[in-house]
Amino acid sequence: MLNFFYKNFMGRLARLPMTYIWFSQLGGAFADTSVSRHFIKSFIKRNKIDMSDYVVPDNGYKTFNEFFYRKLKPNKRVIDSDPYSVISPADGRLLVIPEINTQAHFFVKTCQFDLERFLKDKNLVSEFAEGTLFLFRLAPENYHRFHFPFDCVASQPHRIKGKLESVNPVVYKSGIQPLTENERHLIILDSEKFGKVLFVPVGAMLVGKVVETYDPEKFHKKGDEAGYFAFGGSSIVMIFKKGVVTPDETFIQNSLHDRETEVRMGCRVDKPIK
Repeated sequence: MLNFFYKNFMGRLARLPMTYIWFSQLGGAFADTSVSRHFIKSFIKRNKIDMSDYVVPDNGYKTFNEFFYRKLKPNKRVIDSDPYSVISPADGRLLVIPEINTQAHFFVKTCQFDLERFLKDKNLVSEFAEGTLFLFRLAPENYHRFHFPFDCVASQPHRIKGKLESVNPVVYKSGIQPLTENERHLIILDSEKFGKVLFVPVGAMLVGKVVETYDPEKFHKKGDEAGYFAFGGSSIVMIFKKGVVTPDETFIQNSLHDRETEVRMGCRVDKPIK
């Protein structure tokens, strides 16, 4: 289906209205209705979701969205205990760029990552040029709440308007860079151990909304909930200043070959400091 929408001429024409905010809002509105709950059982079966990890209300989920941004049961994710570690903020698939430069790309060399287009803030671009980027892609079947990757004080989210393309690798290979096209929320994390870090939840096609649940300008511990995505796939981007962290070698090697690595919220994603 994605190949049709992104690589076929007629599919590209049909896709255009689907990338606008109102289209995803319509999908989100349906996912908030009681009728939508009838799709939950088939979705769980088709995507082989282990529901023993999640909190299920006594009378079941009232809507599809209530199921979609379901909460984890206590202790179902292990938060790495090293105070100097960076953890994955979500369940998903990880790619890294150890050094952001003009050749930085995801999946295909021709689809380069443009830091200035992504941030739309020249001061931040100069601060984070040649820094390290972590991209976490959440598929529809993943747990869709996201958490703080280390102890920090989080700023008020700043909305950067955009469209809502899919974030599947097929889209990058069609020549579209969804990270710089899609609507996103820019959050600055102020950390004693890592300094200023950029934390950016990115919307995607059929994501009805991105919701932050944290209190801005207050201290949050590593693993505390920061927010959630309503229905649809989505991404989280973390950017560190140059030389602050080094991604684990497994993630670097897989990313060099355009391979995503599956991660779970709470697992360490950087190399230990020796």
